[in-house]
Amino acid sequence: MARKRMIDPSFWTDEKLGECSIQERLLFMGLISHADDEGYGRANPKLLRSSIFPYDDLRASDFEKWLSNLGGLNLVVLYTVNGQAYYYLPNFTKHQTINKPTKSDLPKPLPDNYGSATVGLPEDYLLKEEKRKEREKAGRLWYEA
Repeated sequence: MARKRMIDPSFWTDEKLGECSIQERLLFMGLISHADDEGYGRANPKLLRSSIFPYDDLRASDFEKWLSNLGGLNLVVLYTVNGQAYYYLPNFTKHQTINKPTKSDLPKPLPDNYGSATVGLPEDYLLKEEKRKEREKAGRLWYEA
């Protein structure tokens, strides 16, 4: 659902956005206004075309290209979950102040190493795991990180 959002004046002079076409900049503004309170949204090109540019005759393939360009500039993170396309605006909460935020119900992007046999663990993971096992043996079900 579209929301009222503030556009920072520095938007117009941002060097990354300066590399974008006018359509890509307008799409980015539309992504901001259609993102939920955590900066997530649906990235289906047909849905975006109908909600951001309802009066313009644009191709879904143009949206795919524009989204890809915005993603290449790290302005948008594009991902799919169960065949559905989504986007995340990494700097959304830095530029938007939400008075009564609603928790996002959209799925989050999976880490790059999800499903990999070589998942990196935090350095202190083994120490915390040892403490957890000790407490578990002692009959405690909780542990402190």
